[in-house]
Amino acid sequence: MSLKYAATKVEEGHYVLPKVGQMKVDAHAFLSDDLYTASEENMWEQLATGASYESIIGAYAMPDCHVGYGVPIGCVLVTDNVIVQACSGYDISCGVLYMKVPGLTAEHVKTWHKRETWVREVENRVSTGAGISRPKYMPSFNKDQVDNVLMYGAKALGVAPGLCERHYIPVPEDTDLRKIGKAYDRVVQQLGSVGGGNHFIEMQVDGKTGEVYVMIHCGSRGYGHATAEHFYYEGAIVRGLAPNRREESWLGIDEPLGKEYWAYHNTAANFAIANRHFIVNGIQDALEAVFKVRGEVYYEISHNLVQEETLVLPDGTTKKGFVHRKGATRAFPAGHPDLVGTVWEKTGHPCLIPGSMYHGAAILFAEPNAYKSACSVNHGSGRVLARKAAKRKLEAQQDAIDTEMRTVKRTLGGVEIEGIVGNTKNTPLDECGHVYKDLDAVLGVLESTGIARVAHRMYPVANLKGAD
Repeated sequence: MSLKYAATKVEEGHYVLPKVGQMKVDAHAFLSDDLYTASEENMWEQLATGASYESIIGAYAMPDCHVGYGVPIGCVLVTDNVIVQACSGYDISCGVLYMKVPGLTAEHVKTWHKRETWVREVENRVSTGAGISRPKYMPSFNKDQVDNVLMYGAKALGVAPGLCERHYIPVPEDTDLRKIGKAYDRVVQQLGSVGGGNHFIEMQVDGKTGEVYVMIHCGSRGYGHATAEHFYYEGAIVRGLAPNRREESWLGIDEPLGKEYWAYHNTAANFAIANRHFIVNGIQDALEAVFKVRGEVYYEISHNLVQEETLVLPDGTTKKGFVHRKGATRAFPAGHPDLVGTVWEKTGHPCLIPGSMYHGAAILFAEPNAYKSACSVNHGSGRVLARKAAKRKLEAQQDAIDTEMRTVKRTLGGVEIEGIVGNTKNTPLDECGHVYKDLDAVLGVLESTGIARVAHRMYPVANLKGAD
């Protein structure tokens, strides 16, 4: 039976897969007709799996959804008292931080030389790529500092709460931070680094205003990966799963292992939050060295995280629940109960959405219909080619893709800028624009359904990625 074709279109941009098999709730997918047609059968099967977990009360797929591990990337699961580990995955609290650079406009970053110089200055201060190398001007940290980070996230750095989705997530004071040695040993080495894969630092320009922003996209590095791996194996034992099915594990929040996982999950989230803010320091120094200006943090948010939130039910009542966003971004509209008393109470908080290194990114704000999607939006544009497939299929196009990056011309804020400066000899084929969906088509679903509006559409002018 095809689950994809069992889904029905209930309104423009909104499909529903009714309960079948082991599903405990209907699953909702927010897709245009074209995105629905292109969606993979396996994605629908994984969405149905997500809707079958214990304690599930809601299952949703965002317009950037595609096949992941266990559950789709670009999905949201809401539960009463269960944690689905696959929804934080291996990169717990992967997310985005945006800096705005007052006084810097498209005119100031027009020349290739200026942007290339800035890229080199960032490379001197922030580590990119897999491993643990630390560049010339990157600071070192001791264990007391990182312990404070694991417990208190951005609060440990003195960052203002209004600049973060979550300042930090509480961790029990008696948590043994050194228990998972393989994870803990990575903290001192990797704090303040970006990592490899799809993580990056990118200078962007607002297409309308010409204002300059810097986006940081990274997560909890080796600490989060080792933490997730440890609890996948432990969870498989508790659930009676074979080791090769460990990613299907789930844990009750009141179970001993569930309580333990929640504590360490939150330390990884705190690490990721602080990590992004540490990287800001290196970028600030590079901006000052090249452009004689300093930026300011606009907002920071995760898109690979389980959070306990206030759920607003269809009848207007509220309750607490666990919202799992696997490759999805929290999107609280104005007046959401969890925004009361914050600087974002009347506007909703920003939703920071990276796209591809060619097509750019966006800042969104949730609209009232966000409650239809569990107050969630996409986390990017969504892949159409897996990494290995991209390298294999696009190898013959490497020169053309490199030329495309060097010669693309865009008029941003009335200024024509040519080329996107990179820090690699060749454009990474597994991260080029050809391996991602059309970001504007993805964002269009959110606008047509009244879930969110696009406030700023950004375009890249310089990008730093790390080799795997």
